[in-house]
Amino acid sequence: SSRIARGLVKSSRAWNLLLDLEESLGTIQTTKDAYNRALEVKVATPSHILNFANFLTESKYFEESFTAYERGVDLFPFPNPSAKLLWKEYLQAFEKRYAGTKIHRMRELYDRCLSTCPPADASQFFLSYGTFEEHHGLTKRALSVYERMCTTLPIDEKYTSYQLYIAKTVRYIGILATRPVYERAIAALTDTPASNMCCEFAKMEASLHEIDRARVAFTYGAQLADPRVNPSYWGKWHEFEVSHGNEETFREMLRVKRGVQAAFSTVNYNAAEMGAGVPKEKNLTEGRRWI
Repeated sequence: SSRIARGLVKSSRAWNLLLDLEESLGTIQTTKDAYNRALEVKVATPSHILNFANFLTESKYFEESFTAYERGVDLFPFPNPSAKLLWKEYLQAFEKRYAGTKIHRMRELYDRCLSTCPPADASQFFLSYGTFEEHHGLTKRALSVYERMCTTLPIDEKYTSYQLYIAKTVRYIGILATRPVYERAIAALTDTPASNMCCEFAKMEASLHEIDRARVAFTYGAQLADPRVNPSYWGKWHEFEVSHGNEETFREMLRVKRGVQAAFSTVNYNAAEMGAGVPKEKNLTEGRRWI
């Protein structure tokens, strides 16, 4: 009988039935007791925690609902797959309840979440954190969140992260403040997205009639753009020189293009000679510096 009793204590089906009955027929206190007991014996699932928190919110026990979320994220921490959903619901519930009136506490929750969240799962938390700061906090803090997002997220998400950071910088500080952001982005990205960022940098400088600075951006990005693989880069530089250059600058672009194509051909040939196949995208410009 003791084995049967222990089995019932750990039975998910029995707990589901008990919790459903308490919510339907029990009192607020007996329902709370049942959920708390499930948490104590560690049979509560992420769904139980969400249901408990929602029940407490509907019953106007807001702080107790946040305690339920806290117990949930402690029971299912990252990298558990359920942690992302629990933190998302927790942060949304807290912000909905206090609508920016408990800013310091909200920041602490975001920072706690992001301190353990895997980079691959962090983008939505950075975005909501930044939006929170824009609406309720400080512009400087919002930009700091977006910068942190750029340095934290995986390489395949960095390009779009930097694009967002640049757009927010233009909005809140001004277009001139984006220059160091562009430079950091180009240094952090692999060749193809970095060359695309150079094009965007050049376009920004040209919009300010800084033609020489725009040409420097194109010249720097050229070392990242194999003409055979990335012809669009060279098409954009070609259009730029047609609009803003002269015969001498156009010839210089063609000279750079021939040199870059020769450099990429040498790298590809050497890699093939060593039996390595096509080199990794970043190898040609490893350790490059912005000039």
